[in-house]
Amino acid sequence: MSITTTGDEEKRLAPTRQRYAWETEETLVDERKKLKNRLRRWFSLRRLILLIIVMAALLDPAVMGGIVGFFDQIGAAFNQLFAFDITNLAAQLVRVLFMISIAIGQFALIFWFLGRARMYTIWPGSATEGVGFADYRGQPELLEQAKQIVTLLRGVRVFEESGGEPLNGVLLEGPPGTGKTWLAQAISTEAGVPFFYLDGSSLQSMFMGIAPLKVSNLYRKARKAAKDYGAAIIFIDEIDAIGSRGGVSEGEGREKDVPSHPNRLPIMFGMGAGVGILSTLLVEMDGFSLEHGTWARRKRWFYKNILRRKPPKPERRILTMGATNRIQALDRALLRAGRFDKKIRVDVPDLEGRRDVIEYYLSKMAHDETMDPLLLAAETQNYTPADIKYLLNESLRYALFEGRTYVTYEDFRRAQPEHEYGMRSPIRNLDPVDKYRLAAHEAGHAVALRIYTPSYRISRITIIRQGGAHGYVSWQPTTDDPIQLWTYDQLMNRLRVAIAGKAGEMEFCGEGAQTLGVGGDFAGIRAVLGWMANAGMFGALGASRPEAEEVMRMKEELFLTVLAEVRLTLRTHQDMVEALIALLLKHDQMLAREVEEFFDQYGLFTPKIEIKTPELESIAGTKRDGNS
Repeated sequence: MSITTTGDEEKRLAPTRQRYAWETEETLVDERKKLKNRLRRWFSLRRLILLIIVMAALLDPAVMGGIVGFFDQIGAAFNQLFAFDITNLAAQLVRVLFMISIAIGQFALIFWFLGRARMYTIWPGSATEGVGFADYRGQPELLEQAKQIVTLLRGVRVFEESGGEPLNGVLLEGPPGTGKTWLAQAISTEAGVPFFYLDGSSLQSMFMGIAPLKVSNLYRKARKAAKDYGAAIIFIDEIDAIGSRGGVSEGEGREKDVPSHPNRLPIMFGMGAGVGILSTLLVEMDGFSLEHGTWARRKRWFYKNILRRKPPKPERRILTMGATNRIQALDRALLRAGRFDKKIRVDVPDLEGRRDVIEYYLSKMAHDETMDPLLLAAETQNYTPADIKYLLNESLRYALFEGRTYVTYEDFRRAQPEHEYGMRSPIRNLDPVDKYRLAAHEAGHAVALRIYTPSYRISRITIIRQGGAHGYVSWQPTTDDPIQLWTYDQLMNRLRVAIAGKAGEMEFCGEGAQTLGVGGDFAGIRAVLGWMANAGMFGALGASRPEAEEVMRMKEELFLTVLAEVRLTLRTHQDMVEALIALLLKHDQMLAREVEEFFDQYGLFTPKIEIKTPELESIAGTKRDGNS
């Protein structure tokens, strides 16, 4: 198999990053971490005055004697007025205060324990620091956004002196396993500021008022850390657990009421759960209380009347990050600007991104030369980085139990079907007639793929049961092929490939020898026909709900037409189909190299895998030539 890369062309076309003059300047976070500034913050004026008063009282015998005499005078006055002998008021007051403090301390300890959220803290420079930007692969555009977020969070003087403010919140949304938590951890490491990680469910509580208390305590800790380090990051994973209120949004402004659960036991004290948690989160992220209150008024008065200048802007260097795969479930007030200012979609990586991810994990794993990252990337379409990591780990497991300490492509090919379909469980006593029918079904799919979709590769044809599939054909495009960009011709080819299994059974096993295995194919056939109807390919306005009888009739007619066409195609290539059926009956499965060698004999060559990076100028020139 020939695999071509265009690495030199990519480097030549990659734009050179512009360097800015302010990038060499010291950020506000760097300045705040200096020893003199940290000592200045600790020895504040208020602390110094309080420390002087306490030390003076402890070291001056006259002051201590006056305090003791004051309590003795109060005791004598009580004795004269109420005839109540209090000879040692100070000792008795100490006893009373001790008992009161025990009672109050018990409640304080209970609320302190209940108000603690299950949280992990990563401090700058500690051994618990995680991954950095060098470890985040597959999404270079997201990485550039993350670097800008870190730069502004650390405090760029030019930006803030021009009136700008760092982001208040960043929401990462996308499918599971795409690296949202990984990206947040990389941001925390590169920012060099405290990172507080917790999941949304850890902020909930069965007691009323405890959930808002957890949120308040979380932000209080973050503000305290931000004063010491210049900034802090709060990352709430699965934020949709606490981010909805009164219902779950369904999109387009509609909301669906959350159903009650009468089978659940009542919560203690009759209330609890998430009462007030979202409101508290909204206020902590961007609310009235952050810039107002007693101390804020005193500070403004001091600057206005004593220093005769405007007070500085309140420091808002707490970046709240959230991650969810259900953004439609979040309350609109949480998504508005000022709270989650930036929303970043973290999707599955493309072909080049998957190659980058695979190269990263292979650099940490012993492997031989057959593990070509570009080939593996082409065979893992729609895989997330978590899927890729798991698959390579499973490949190493196969290698270990084969007596090797390095991974080969054969290990990868054995691990992938188990990940996609389930455990391999062959049917050892399968009737030869049923086995032939199964081979004819899969051979029909494979031949239709090579004829109708020449830009796709076939990586495996098998008639061995794997999970719930008794047989299957695994195929992938050689370039990124998003479904949203499919044309009418591409959809028709997909329809032909889906119908080819049924056509193979009818042509090579007889009209009445069809199996129930085509039921899975029909799910794909209905899906393709539905896409075409919704796109208006069966009418100007597309399909309606309920679907018009005319559209249903057009679908049925198209299906019958394509079935007859595919049957004729398989009949025309009868020798090729029968040869493929014979190979499947002999070997049970064929891998990529064997499939390629087989179809090469009939002039149906497998396409090359390459990452295309066309120059914009050539594209524009082609477009101009086409319009002229």
